[in-house]
Amino acid sequence: MAVSGGGDSVALLHILHRLAPERGWRLVVGHVDHGLRPDSPEDARFVQELARGLGLACRVQAVQARRPGLSPEEAARQARRRALVEMARAEGAGIIALAHTADDQAETVLARVLSGTGPTGLAGMRPFSPPFWRPLLGARREDLRDFLRRQGLSWREDPSNRDLGPLRNRIRHRLLPLARELVNPRAEEALCRLARLCADEEEYWQNWCARALEEHSRREGSSLCLELDHLLALEPAPRRRLLRAALHGLSGRGQGILRHHLEDLGRLAAGKPGRRLVLPGGLVAWRETDVLRLDREDSDLDFTCRLDGPGWAYLAPLGLWLAVEPSGRPQSLRARGPVVHLPARRVRWPLVIRPPRPGERFHPLGAPGSKRLSRFLIDQKVPPWWRRRTVVVADQEGPWWAGPWSLAERARKKGGESQWLCLRLVDTSHVPSYT
Repeated sequence: MAVSGGGDSVALLHILHRLAPERGWRLVVGHVDHGLRPDSPEDARFVQELARGLGLACRVQAVQARRPGLSPEEAARQARRRALVEMARAEGAGIIALAHTADDQAETVLARVLSGTGPTGLAGMRPFSPPFWRPLLGARREDLRDFLRRQGLSWREDPSNRDLGPLRNRIRHRLLPLARELVNPRAEEALCRLARLCADEEEYWQNWCARALEEHSRREGSSLCLELDHLLALEPAPRRRLLRAALHGLSGRGQGILRHHLEDLGRLAAGKPGRRLVLPGGLVAWRETDVLRLDREDSDLDFTCRLDGPGWAYLAPLGLWLAVEPSGRPQSLRARGPVVHLPARRVRWPLVIRPPRPGERFHPLGAPGSKRLSRFLIDQKVPPWWRRRTVVVADQEGPWWAGPWSLAERARKKGGESQWLCLRLVDTSHVPSYT
């Protein structure tokens, strides 16, 4: 669990320590030294001695809590979370207990209200958002200090909590006391109640989005494709929810996606095919004919590799496997699709699997002659996202396949050929069990 040395975390440590034996918990104390105050090493020593007195292991990790473009508070928060996850992983711990209280929740919700957040932000902090657990989210800060005083237990006071520079401190020392005086003497309770109500709404919408994505989207390699007919038929509120959920599923985070990004996405979906939109967090969206495609920025798509014989090759940037396996004689040669056949005796190993090369020429099966592969893909109306992800399979004499768009003319059947290779593009992130 995370212990800063302050009253909240010290109270949580003693509470969990008393509950641990009967529940079979193994507690490890983690302390993050942000190095923002001259006396921060004293906080670390206090936590280490506290843990030692309780017979618990303790890890201390120093972090760099300043990053360009972030406030010192946000930089410290991000660094602290990363350090806690690293320490938990090193200890084999699956849960990280945090000492956030009802007062912290009220301050968080009010700060988000003033920043113009939406319903998701109003849900505040959750009691459990893996791997973080907040068992004191319903407890008041002063009640925890009363508990410590009754037990004769000490804690550290952070003088920076009295600094009125950070927004949270101004809310704590100025705005909330004013709200209690002028509006509601139980302002913190009201804000926490708002968070719980919004959290219930969020749970409903998360379940709704999960069902909608399952029914009206599909994965293709590394991207997620949303059905445009369904997306455009939605009212603005569920459309924003669905888009945010889809982006969160790709990136694992949604904090950088703001309302205007979702509105831009909505306009992209309603516009003409062929357009793209760059989003925060390295995400990109493409408007294709029938789908809105979401993916990470594709700055590096070099999946070049080779096979010296039949086998499987993982094309990591595409999230695809290429299977090359012996096969019987196909009834007919299919030029387009994820499965094609090559005459085995005419293949000059090794096979090289790679992206298209600039200016590369290609002779499609059944075409009168060759043309630039890029021109062929445009003529076939292949969307821009897919053009860069075309899988060229070639040997020493040139390309056999521009997958999944066309076999090369050189693969045409000839009499007496009985040995063939089956090439398959398999959309999976898991290693097949038989390789």
